[in-house]
Amino acid sequence: MKKILAILTIATLSAVSLFAQDMESATNLYNEGATALNAGDKETALGYFEEALAQAELIGPEAEELAYNCKRNIPTLISAMGKELAAANEIDAAIEMLDKAVEKANEYGQDDIAADAQSLIPQLYMQQGNILLNQKNYPAAMAAYQKVVEINPNDANGYLRLGQAASRADDIETAIAALTKASELGQSKAADKEMSTIYLSKAAEVLKAKDYQGAYDNAKKSLDILPNNPTAMQIAGTAALQLKNYDDAIANFEGFIAASPNARNIDQIKYQLATAYEAKGDKENACVNYKAILNNPQFAEYAKHKVNNELKCQ
Repeated sequence: MKKILAILTIATLSAVSLFAQDMESATNLYNEGATALNAGDKETALGYFEEALAQAELIGPEAEELAYNCKRNIPTLISAMGKELAAANEIDAAIEMLDKAVEKANEYGQDDIAADAQSLIPQLYMQQGNILLNQKNYPAAMAAYQKVVEINPNDANGYLRLGQAASRADDIETAIAALTKASELGQSKAADKEMSTIYLSKAAEVLKAKDYQGAYDNAKKSLDILPNNPTAMQIAGTAALQLKNYDDAIANFEGFIAASPNARNIDQIKYQLATAYEAKGDKENACVNYKAILNNPQFAEYAKHKVNNELKCQ
């Protein structure tokens, strides 16, 4: 019996000794971390605090205070390291570090640290997207801006930038969807201008290919967003004339003249307008516009023939 008690006593003393050693080791690791932190070596400090935490959790309740102190320091350190990377324009590494800070802060109940780190991440994706957009790496810019709006679905500027990048990547469907959302969220002026330009560019492209219906439809979409754009009215009028939709052609050419009376191509527009009026059977207005271009060498002979011989204008 005495032998058994002796063995139990030795075992207990050994356990106590091991516990004391483990506690001392964990405390020393924490102190090393604090020393490194005071010296400004965040990476080394983080490593010590993580090791100290792992040991403290193995020890159990007796090391609860030590574990608590580690958990207070770890998210703060990771967040600070992420901010330093961001300041050095190491965007990818900064985002990765701040994501880790959010994860650890949430795990350890550091809500303020989590919120602060989380708020920086979309800003960094926006910064990354802007850099890529300027580099004309449009697909990568789109991916960065997509992250912005995934994190904050109400970020109007994020949707605007996504739409701009998608437009330049010729992803028109994505561009229009993003710009529409940006407009709804308060970026209507910039977003509407971008959308109008997308439709206008498409209208000009298909007009060259003699797709007159496509040109007309896209020009009208552009005008629905930003009315009174002379270029859009010219394309719409030209396409409508080819489609023999004379009323629409006249409306758009008259709109062009009203919006831009001193345009360099004003006589070209008046020529087309005269043609539309003539095709519609409106001799009076056809004569007015043919007469208006009699002094332009490009149209003079044709206009004179119309005025004097065909229409016999007064």
